[in-house]
Amino acid sequence: MTGGPAPRRQPTPQPPRPAPPSRVDNKVDIGYGPVVQAGIIHGGVHLHAPAPARPAPLPPRQIPREGGPLVGRDRELATLGTALAAGGIALITGMAGIGKTALALHWAGRVREEFPGGQLYVDLQGFGPGEPLNAHDVLAAFLRALGQADPDKLATTAERAAAFRTLIAGRRVLVLLDNASRVEQIRPLLPGGGDCVAIVTSRARLAGLAVHHQVCFLPLRLLGESDALAVLGASPGDHADDAGSTRALARFCGGLPLALRIAASRAAESGAEDGARFGGSMGTDTRLDFLDTGNDGGSALRTVFSWSYRALSENASRAFRVLGVHPGPGIDVFALAAATGTTTDDAATALLALVRGNLLTESGPGRFEAHDLLRAYAGELCAAERDTVLARLYDYYLGVSDRADDLVAPMRFRVPLHRPAAPGPELANPASALSWLDTTLPTLTALCTSGDERYDDRRWRLAHAVRGYFYFTKRLDAWIATHEAALQATLRLGDRRAEALTRTNLGMALVAAGRSGEAEQHYRRAHDLFVELGDRRGRAGASANIASVLRRRGALPDALAKQREALAYYRLDASDRHVCITLRTMASVETDLGRFADAVAHVEEAIGIAVRLQLHLEAAQGFNSLGILYLRRGEAGRAEHAHGQAVSHSRAAGSAHQEATSLRRLGTAALASGDRVRAARWWALAARLFQEIGAAEAEQVASDLASLTGRELPGRTPGS
Repeated sequence: MTGGPAPRRQPTPQPPRPAPPSRVDNKVDIGYGPVVQAGIIHGGVHLHAPAPARPAPLPPRQIPREGGPLVGRDRELATLGTALAAGGIALITGMAGIGKTALALHWAGRVREEFPGGQLYVDLQGFGPGEPLNAHDVLAAFLRALGQADPDKLATTAERAAAFRTLIAGRRVLVLLDNASRVEQIRPLLPGGGDCVAIVTSRARLAGLAVHHQVCFLPLRLLGESDALAVLGASPGDHADDAGSTRALARFCGGLPLALRIAASRAAESGAEDGARFGGSMGTDTRLDFLDTGNDGGSALRTVFSWSYRALSENASRAFRVLGVHPGPGIDVFALAAATGTTTDDAATALLALVRGNLLTESGPGRFEAHDLLRAYAGELCAAERDTVLARLYDYYLGVSDRADDLVAPMRFRVPLHRPAAPGPELANPASALSWLDTTLPTLTALCTSGDERYDDRRWRLAHAVRGYFYFTKRLDAWIATHEAALQATLRLGDRRAEALTRTNLGMALVAAGRSGEAEQHYRRAHDLFVELGDRRGRAGASANIASVLRRRGALPDALAKQREALAYYRLDASDRHVCITLRTMASVETDLGRFADAVAHVEEAIGIAVRLQLHLEAAQGFNSLGILYLRRGEAGRAEHAHGQAVSHSRAAGSAHQEATSLRRLGTAALASGDRVRAARWWALAARLFQEIGAAEAEQVASDLASLTGRELPGRTPGS
């Protein structure tokens, strides 16, 4: 066997090396449909249609439509236009129903095209039937309106507010925040952009908004008569019979726009004459019933007012209810404290809350007033407390009035008060007392003339307490009205002494009004009552008063006899003030009788007493009596001097009526001395002063002046 080489082993075949990938061109030359281009694909390919592009959101246009034409707000519209021309914040405030939303919507409607970035609106329900909205939820709605997806994922109010400001940055946006109740409710909703505008409406004043923001405050006023008539669809210049009914309806609504619109709707249903009848004769309940359309809570005045009332604290709500019982339009902190049975500090806090809520306005320093329709609503709420509140008010006003009258007319006999005086205003001098009485007169008159027999004892006492003020000021209408009502109260009470006192003061008012015959009847009945009661002081006063009537009737000796009777008692009683008054009136009778020596002696003694006691009113009256005496004797120069002294004492007393009377006498004396120019000057001053206080003498003095100068007094119309 031969051997040979072994066979060669074949190599294991290798798989071919893949070719390098070719270059991929990513250019696509088609313009529609899904396209997938890839060099190498592992696994399946799933094709989906692309999501459509999201269109840009339209700017929000949320401002509601106006409810009707806007009347009487041209000045406010101009203020808004000026204040917000370059962006900013405006706060429109006022009582319920005064038209805050109407003004805001009208202005927004006029300028909506100036805000291409959008207009946002929300009723924050700060005062309404539901719970107030909070800024957190409102911001979510605003963000959705501006196109932001899922704003609810922003967990905090601060995050939402920041997102809101970011979205409107660089855009001109109008934000109308209606019916806000507190600053915290609106502060996060204010835009940050300098070109943006925010308008806020609120029944509350929201003064804190200005702490961190520059704000244009715009408090709304009630409409005047011409604008009120326009709301009711009448022409201010129309004086037809139906226009008179419409005017009564306008007064009934008190210039409140919502009330006017409701009344217009009701009048359209039942006729304007029916509406006018309501204004004159309805009770408060019926009055608010009339201002109710019956099918919409937002169009019922009682309901709208209730939304403001329910926002008050317990202290403020009690104070608000009292307004419905308090007579007269104005109230101060002391009267409110007395009526509510609280301290003056609590009352002051309540007043501040009511003012901030636009349920009260400060009509003067320390004086607050509510709209008549608000008072009607408050009266409904206070029905259960009415008697307690009224009793407190009578006692309060009686105490303060007695103190004030004693300063204005000192040294008069005063009926003792049976109840301790409540805290009241500081009356430091006669001027402050006179000012308080002037301001409070409508309330005092209303209390005296209420006709409520349960308060008869308080009513006659209150009228008696201010008799000195009435004599001092000659407010004849109120003087007569209060004392006629007081007299009826004393007759029901069967209180003969109260009747005699009241008849005495009523007689004085009637004499001043030129009704001497009626006055004499009251004086004589008072005299008889004082005799029956054994009241010598009262009898002496009645005799002196009867003498004043007898003198006017020309029965001079009888008058002098009565005066001497009164003087004897007053000298015995050492009643210097009454001695002074009686001596002066005796001098007037003696002047009429031509007994000049006696008259001079008596009037000079009267003046001496008045000056010594600093009774300036009595001194002025004494000098006037002396001047008349001198003029009767033909001594015009001495008469002028005496009347000049009377003017000075009248001014010292603060009596405008006595000053005007003295100026008139001064002019008469100047004319008697032949100086027509000086006479005209004094009469012109007297006429103007009489006109200013509404005195009956104004017409006669103006007529005398016109006869003297040949021309009418400037500012006076014939027959006025």
